[in-house]
Amino acid sequence: MKKSILGSAITAALLGASQVMAGGLWLNEFGDFAGGRASAGASAGIDGAATIAHNAASATRIEGDQLFVSGGAYLPDIKFDVEYTSTRLGDNNGGSAGVTAPAISMAYVHNIDDSKWSTGVYLGGFAGAGLEYNDDWTGRYSATEVNLLLMILAPTAAYQLTDRLSVGASAQVWYSSFEQKLALPRLRPGLEDGRAKLDGDDTGVSFTLGAMYELSERTRFGIHYQHKIDAKWDGNLKVNPSDIDVSTDTELTMAPYIRASVYQQLDEQWSVHFTVGWDKWSELDNIFIAGPERGAGLDTNWDDTYHYAWGAEYQLNDKWAFTSGVAYDTNPVNARDRRPELPVDRQIRYAVGTRYQLKENLTVGGYVNYADLGKGRIHAEGYGGDYQDNGVLQLAVNLDWKL
Repeated sequence: MKKSILGSAITAALLGASQVMAGGLWLNEFGDFAGGRASAGASAGIDGAATIAHNAASATRIEGDQLFVSGGAYLPDIKFDVEYTSTRLGDNNGGSAGVTAPAISMAYVHNIDDSKWSTGVYLGGFAGAGLEYNDDWTGRYSATEVNLLLMILAPTAAYQLTDRLSVGASAQVWYSSFEQKLALPRLRPGLEDGRAKLDGDDTGVSFTLGAMYELSERTRFGIHYQHKIDAKWDGNLKVNPSDIDVSTDTELTMAPYIRASVYQQLDEQWSVHFTVGWDKWSELDNIFIAGPERGAGLDTNWDDTYHYAWGAEYQLNDKWAFTSGVAYDTNPVNARDRRPELPVDRQIRYAVGTRYQLKENLTVGGYVNYADLGKGRIHAEGYGGDYQDNGVLQLAVNLDWKL
């Protein structure tokens, strides 16, 4: 009997984990001033230490030493609307499923004296998800709770090849943790649903590459490549009430991507910023979960996504600057393959921000960014619907200090 329960649990966990890191989970905003324009143009340099998170090559624009720190929060508003279901699954919509999460990041850049070299380091969250549905909701056999975190610490180096062209790279050390809870179908009538918990964590290394070209003081171009991250969460699958606790391996790929940006200063007050990008989510063709006696893979059927962003900056005077922007990411998955672990559709981000030069060497700022995650329509076996509410509000404050 226990082997049967274990096999069912691994299969259910496999099916439930299939959307943990869908397209668009890479964050494009890291709490810096560029977040106030949806990070449009950020790969072309943002004149602050956080620039190395967007493109390591842009560190050559930093003079002397600079420190950046940021704090904030993600405030989700996510609620499923059941359109059809079965008697067994019921019609509970899961309630308000979004989980508020903190956001922190930092960066430091050191410009080596009498040298064309610049070095630095950044730390921050680059992907994540947090959802908590009601225990008896319609989609409980997929997930009742999901928590995912990807943190990256990365030393960087940049070199100015010519007066106009710079190149750079970062070596990323990453940490990822994952936890998912779900219900298991009762084995026979009269019994309650079982409960399963799949968790694990992993560390590894990856890298980025970048280049920046300054056509003039008013025009810059930048390109940034993020290598893929292969996470293998070594953890445990716990099943109640059967008291089963077995080790598991969950393998999943975070897609590589490219961002290309343009910065154009129009006059002494106005500048415009553009970014286009490509995320290779077709790289995530299979998710594999294995226990000691059973393992399986699941085709994801995800497509590559495309990223577009436009923003503007207005310099009011020597102290105040304001930004606004919008970004768009295409849909990675259709309704029949989408699942409630991460109800992402196409994404549209709207952002506004400001900064104030408090002292000659100290600037403070912040922004508000709202991500509309689309309807996230789901056509699953036995139930379906879409998300009437599906968005995340990001609030961030930041500080840039010239040391």
